[in-house]
Formats: sequence, structure tokens, C-alpha cells
Amino acid sequence: MYILEPNPDEEATKALIGQIEEFMGKQGVSIEGTDPWGKRRLAGGIGRHSEGYYVLSRLKAEAEAISELERRLRVTDGVLRFLTVRVDKDQDKVERRKARKADREQARRERKRKSAAAQQAETGGSTEVVAPTELPKPAAEVE
Repeated sequence: MYILEPNPDEEATKALIGQIEEFMGKQGVSIEGTDPWGKRRLAGGIGRHSEGYYVLSRLKAEAEAISELERRLRVTDGVLRFLTVRVDKDQDKVERRKARKADREQARRERKRKSAAAQQAETGGSTEVVAPTELPKPAAEVE
């Protein structure tokens, strides 16, 4: 993620994003996606800026390429801050596992809902309340 100066000219911002992505490509970085989040208020001011243009990029690269990218971002005019975070290789597995679990839970709820609807259809929409039967007394109490 990197934060750019909030230029009033959107074309200049897009040109800077393009310049950064072009450099990434030259370094052998695979760009999986870039999400420009737009102008947002900064939690704390950076220099004279109270707003910044946030951009989230998902990349695949070797450590050397990331180091060079960070070096270039540090010296690029218009970049206020940046943060690189390494996502573990197992992250994809974790996300797939969460998705499968959510799918199973959704299917279980759907089966339960269908079962309740089928049972209600069998009884004609009415529910029957059954009174508890009297249990036999224990042998000690029998005379």
C-alpha cells in the first residue's frame, strides 16, 4: 500500500500510479491487482498534508525486487508513505478453508430450513403439542 499526495488533478495521480507500476514491471514484479482507494483523510498529518490518495497493490516478487521497490518509493516525489506486508504462502490455503467452512455452514442451514418446511407441510401447517406421559413409579415407591 502506498499513499500519494492528494493532487487536485486526477490525471497526475493516475500517471504517478502508472509510473510506479511500470517500474514494478521492470523489476520483474508480478502485479496481481491494483485498487485505488481514492482520497482519504489521514489519521495524523504527514508534513503539510491532511489527506492522501491511497493505493493498494497486490504483488508477487522476490525479496530483492521488493527492496528495490521500497528504495524507489522512498525517493519518488509524490509518495507520502508506503507499507509492504508479506502474505504467507499458506494464506491462500487459510482463505480457501474459511470459504469451504462458510459454504458447509450455509448448506447445513439450508438443509435445516428445508427440513422444517417439509415437516410443517406434512402436518398441514399446524404444530402438535404432545403432553408428557406419566412415568412409572420407581420400585421403592410401589406398595
